[in-house]
Amino acid sequence: MLETAGDIAQRFRLRVPTGTTGLDRPIRWTHISELADPTPWLRGGEMILTLGLELDRAGDPAAYAARLAEAGVAALGFGIGVRHPSVPPALVEGAAEHGMAVLEIPGAVAFQDITYHVNADLLRTGAAEARLIAEGVSSMTMVARSAGAQGVVATLAARIESWAVLLDRHGKIHAAVGAARVHIDDARAAALGQRSRIRHPALTVYGVGDPVRPRAHLVVAPRPDRITLTRKLAQHAALLLDLALNPLSGGDTWGLARADAVDALMSGDPALVARVSARWNLLAGNVAVALLRSRSRAVPLEDNVLEWCAELDLPPLVSSESSQVTVLLPEDELGRWTARVSDAVEREGVPARCGIGTPQPPVSGLLSKRQAEQALAVAVADARPVVEFAGLPTQRLILQHLDPAARGALTSPLLPLLDNESTLVLLRSLRVFLSENSSWEAASSQLGIHRHTLRQRMARVEELTGLSVSVTEDRVIAWLALQALQLGDAPS
Repeated sequence: MLETAGDIAQRFRLRVPTGTTGLDRPIRWTHISELADPTPWLRGGEMILTLGLELDRAGDPAAYAARLAEAGVAALGFGIGVRHPSVPPALVEGAAEHGMAVLEIPGAVAFQDITYHVNADLLRTGAAEARLIAEGVSSMTMVARSAGAQGVVATLAARIESWAVLLDRHGKIHAAVGAARVHIDDARAAALGQRSRIRHPALTVYGVGDPVRPRAHLVVAPRPDRITLTRKLAQHAALLLDLALNPLSGGDTWGLARADAVDALMSGDPALVARVSARWNLLAGNVAVALLRSRSRAVPLEDNVLEWCAELDLPPLVSSESSQVTVLLPEDELGRWTARVSDAVEREGVPARCGIGTPQPPVSGLLSKRQAEQALAVAVADARPVVEFAGLPTQRLILQHLDPAARGALTSPLLPLLDNESTLVLLRSLRVFLSENSSWEAASSQLGIHRHTLRQRMARVEELTGLSVSVTEDRVIAWLALQALQLGDAPS
């Protein structure tokens, strides 16, 4: 434990003209200085020893004291008998006003005695603190294997002899230990940056996961004498909590594994689907495919989807390609999934749209995915958070049951767009443009191209199809043809 200003006054029997003010402040180092303004060379927590030789040049003694206090100086030791017979009253008043203790050092007490004893003790304390940090890191690492996030937070609180709270990014409690539950409002306000009265202004917040968009917030209440210990242990705890909250997050490898699992389940190969379903605990019941798209390419939609799966305790069968995220959902979880996505869009402001196909046996996942594509197109066009294929308008069901000849007639205007890879790019651009209600800005953003490039593509579409994207009737024909293409076997 660090010595306080009061401990030093008691050890060397020093008079304290500021009374009890600031005597409980821990001293992190002692430093002798006769500079009129030593603050540029200070880090905070020091006890400054001075004879006041340059105090007259420092200006008002009260201002000198204020500068030291603002720089974080813990206490001021003022030597008397050389330049000043006693501590200047203005200096005492200024220090007391800023909560800083002033210790009067008589000529019989050498500055070197104070610095030697105090700094030697601090070095011994630093070694002891390093040992406590190492022991704390080891304890938290061991408990993380068996007790997860709750165990890490509990061990951290015990080691720093204070309280700690783990909140998700929305302020919901993951774990609260010690007196934390009494101070939840303070912790939540500190974590979320809310403007409210916080009874513990020294609360420190550590982000868990991505520093820009953390998955959770660790809030601790450090004791004044354990600042360094608390900071080091809390930083390590945040790393362990990131693993505890998402133990399967292995960077690109984990993402590739999820994508491969989704592809395997969409393959239609009964043997492969059976093996992958068994590994991912999808043996019982049907599976529905959900497709999601964000109106903003800056939104980490895949991260959001993985977070929702974790909240709902769903297998993270999530794959992302371009601007679209694919999710495989157990049939009995569709209600909770729909509610969660709707809540994210309407209450949390996530700019996403979701289409859900009908539940199918895992081996028939491609059919559910095709239905999800149609539902997603409707969700984008109608600006609805979630659309299920089962609830699509009758016109789509009619399209689904058209005979091949009728469907061929309906899709004939778009056949020139199916010739090669370059025309397929035009076809996709047309679909996005119509899905975005013919908004040049929204469609170009969704495609990741400049709106002038999109206009050039649409001009080429008009040239090849004979349809005009500026004519409502032609846009309807193009939209119906796109829907019919999605129901058929033609590439799209």
